[in-house]
Amino acid sequence: MILKTGKAPFTDEEQDQLVTDLVSLKKPQLQEFLRLNDLPRSGTKAQIRERVVKALHAGSLSLDRVVLFLDEVVPWGKQHVFLFQGPTGAIADWRNKGFVADLLKQHRLGKYLNAAVPVALPEKMRVSSIMHDRHRLRITAIRKRDWWERNPDLDESRVIDHSVVNFRAFLHCVTRSLVAFDWDLAANTAFLQIAQLPSGSDYAQVAREFLELVDKWLDVQRFSLVDLRPAIKKLHELEDAGTGGIRSHGIDYRTLEGRRFAGRSASPSDPLLGEPEIDSAMRAIRDKGLGHTGNFYWLPGTDAQPLGNPLDSEMHVIIVAYDSRINFPTPNDEQTVRHVLSRIRSYCS
Repeated sequence: MILKTGKAPFTDEEQDQLVTDLVSLKKPQLQEFLRLNDLPRSGTKAQIRERVVKALHAGSLSLDRVVLFLDEVVPWGKQHVFLFQGPTGAIADWRNKGFVADLLKQHRLGKYLNAAVPVALPEKMRVSSIMHDRHRLRITAIRKRDWWERNPDLDESRVIDHSVVNFRAFLHCVTRSLVAFDWDLAANTAFLQIAQLPSGSDYAQVAREFLELVDKWLDVQRFSLVDLRPAIKKLHELEDAGTGGIRSHGIDYRTLEGRRFAGRSASPSDPLLGEPEIDSAMRAIRDKGLGHTGNFYWLPGTDAQPLGNPLDSEMHVIIVAYDSRINFPTPNDEQTVRHVLSRIRSYCS
């Protein structure tokens, strides 16, 4: 729960980007923002954008509220996640509010404790909030990311000095990159969330950037990455047995000698398993290989897991075991993301 907020000025570029990020949210999320801020919820996204801009100009809506809402919602949308096991030593101090408060003050971070300092588009990664109680530590950081994206629709040709010159167009794109580290102090497990970035982005590098940011006061070397390879094999086994509540679209194994063996279903809505010859080959390589990637759909309905199944629709998850990360390529909510991460973690031991 956010207890207080800081005030921060925003440039015209930052204001425009924040409104763009808000309007790009899923419609239910956008309508929730409008409801919380007493704004009409009907209309197209273009009309809603105009309504938000007018409210900002009139002063009936502050950009701080836009930032805080984005920081709460974006981490649970399209994202890439790294799972960690917590430190092997004692962590009792981290459950102590006084210890954490004193530590943050020593590093001039006290203003972030159980607070949100609205940050828009910093050139370097910056902490925006540190939420803590005896059960959990959650650190959120923000950074501006920009890149050039090819747009053939804007290409054009001109005659210059009697020669035809073809111009290829690139759009300058900007995004507000959000990273969050979530440490469960009861279970001593953690995960690092990185909101979806442009295709080809190096998520491992973004993770290193974040860990370097907090390393002076949070000894990240004591955390260890979780090996995701066993989860792919376990999910394959559960689906093969008709349990687990998932449908595989693709499973890729690597042998101990480095060879690759992959199976793919005809379409995302079709299961990979179901043909005796394919199933037999997949079982054989599963018994001797290592999980490389797994493309799965978590299904709604009955779930034998202790926490039940909070999904009300299919949830697409790609386990990129060779890179130690989990990709959620479609937007979700906090409850379902935590549920699926918990299940994947349980299959990694």
